[in-house]
Amino acid sequence: MEFSALEPDFEELLLTPNGQRWLASGENSLAFARWMRQVVGSTLERLLHGIYTAAQPSDCVIYSTFALPAESLAERWGVPSFIASCMPAHPTRAFPAIGFRRTLGPIGNVLSLSVSEQAVWQVFRTRINAWRKTSLGLPPWPLTGPLAQRRREKRPTLYCYSPSVLPAPRDWPPTAHVTGYWQFDPPYGWAPPSALSAFLDAAGPPVVYVGFGSMVTDAPQRRYEMVRSSLLKAGVRGILLGEPETMPSDDLLQVVSTIPHTWLFPRVSAVVHHGGPSTVGAGLRAGLPTVTCPHFIDQPFWAARVHALGAGPRPLPAPRLTPLKLAVAIEQAVTDETMRRRAEQLGQRLRQECGIQVACDIVERSLDASRTLTVAGERD
Repeated sequence: MEFSALEPDFEELLLTPNGQRWLASGENSLAFARWMRQVVGSTLERLLHGIYTAAQPSDCVIYSTFALPAESLAERWGVPSFIASCMPAHPTRAFPAIGFRRTLGPIGNVLSLSVSEQAVWQVFRTRINAWRKTSLGLPPWPLTGPLAQRRREKRPTLYCYSPSVLPAPRDWPPTAHVTGYWQFDPPYGWAPPSALSAFLDAAGPPVVYVGFGSMVTDAPQRRYEMVRSSLLKAGVRGILLGEPETMPSDDLLQVVSTIPHTWLFPRVSAVVHHGGPSTVGAGLRAGLPTVTCPHFIDQPFWAARVHALGAGPRPLPAPRLTPLKLAVAIEQAVTDETMRRRAEQLGQRLRQECGIQVACDIVERSLDASRTLTVAGERD
């Protein structure tokens, strides 16, 4: 597969003052949309231009809900499209949409998805519709956007998380496929740094992974010191996803710039992270107790699911994180036998799933059906 990076760089945006305020928006949909407009709005044209120039005519388009304009490419080329989502994007009576902290009752839960979607869509509607017209020669999307129409047409959505973590609600259509997590093995020929292997092999207290993914901070040294303090208080060692050039490693803490989760997680005792859906899946699949420090968007939702499943302590929202709170949660994750047993039982179920294969089968069946309908139409 060919890869084309699109501007702007997400981590660079989050490092700006407005980006840090965006991270602090938590589950508040309106605050999220406000800061998203400030952070992403100024660079939206670069993103749209990148989508248009990087993509080549294809048999189908698979895109995330955060790359909604890519649906326009499928429309332009006349090919099927699939949403690949890491968070629920169909209305349901079972729970509210991402961005709402508590249930609103069956009807309120259903309506909450429209509120959440419109809070974001209306921010970018005018500019995306102008791009559709000038760059693609397409009519504007309706006032409410294209997602509701997709759902009415029952077009396939691929949910790349596990039904063991969040089953598909009964009121979802059969075209909403919860496939299992999409996990990748390390690249062929990859080998860990020798210092990291030696650290893991050395005798000593349990090792815990700490990483916040793309949730960057404008005070990385403060985060580094907080992690060190937490590890000391909890009586464990750690591996931190950070900047080895500026953050020294020693017998207590090893700092790495990048590491495949599927290689590392089976070699540690617990994981600490931001609650992103992919990292949640990697930790749970490894059968590890998981400490979540959610920042925004769907992270509080997945953090709550981890806790509800008994696979991790109560979530620690990132804005209120302290060394003591983190140390207490880490100690619980390492020593609580009930939690460890539940995490391992869940991991055994997840390791039997193959989300990528399930997703590929769905796409191939859908494309075969689409081609059959096209040929039948041509014969008619």
